[in-house]
Amino acid sequence: MSLAAALLLAAMPMRVVSLNLCTDEYLLVTARPGQIVSISQLGADRQETPLAVRARGLATNNGRLGDVLAQAPDLVLTMGAAPQDAALARRLGVKFVALPYPESPGMVAAQVAQVAALLGNVAAGEAFAADLATLVSTAPAHPKKALMVGGGGLAPAMNGLTAGWLRLAGYTQQQGGPVAMEALLASPPPVLLVSRYRPRQYSQPQAWTQHPALARLPSRRVAVDGRAFLCGGAAMPAEIRRLRAAR
Repeated sequence: MSLAAALLLAAMPMRVVSLNLCTDEYLLVTARPGQIVSISQLGADRQETPLAVRARGLATNNGRLGDVLAQAPDLVLTMGAAPQDAALARRLGVKFVALPYPESPGMVAAQVAQVAALLGNVAAGEAFAADLATLVSTAPAHPKKALMVGGGGLAPAMNGLTAGWLRLAGYTQQQGGPVAMEALLASPPPVLLVSRYRPRQYSQPQAWTQHPALARLPSRRVAVDGRAFLCGGAAMPAEIRRLRAAR
């Protein structure tokens, strides 16, 4: 082994913990075998993320910094953390990286690259960026007007992260915020993208997406994997390809 390779190996974190579903997903696509000490419970739940299949055999945590210190991590990843967590990690000498919530697909790729570099696996970040670049270069030239709605009739913003991903799938989000059932029935969109999240778990928000009136709309209805859009991060390229095929 060369000196440079030995120095790189010595600097590479070998005990990595994630406290947040979104950074769980980043870890699952960038970590080398044996680097992950634990991810959050959500990251291993197949009803929360399509990437949970990669988490088989991994330990999970409850998402709190104080409860993973006994695992002796040399790197802790999370997203949108409280300032006191960062302060605690500094006092204990634990490297703590709290990423901001991404605002665009490009920012997702930048964060994947950042995590990959932290893990000493730059190639994984480059592979994700190349995949996104392909999706951008092959995006449909004429997006269809559509409305994506989730539980309770909540529609993602017209210019946020979700809307950016939808454009790559060939759709333009027409409206953001709460959508009244009456308004939807009076002015149905050409395409209705219905987010499916925990479909087997009954809740009042879920009941909204299953309202019989929606089935009578003239809109073309397309099911969206709400798990991927929950973070809008590392699981999205596969979902974008699926939505393109359903176009």
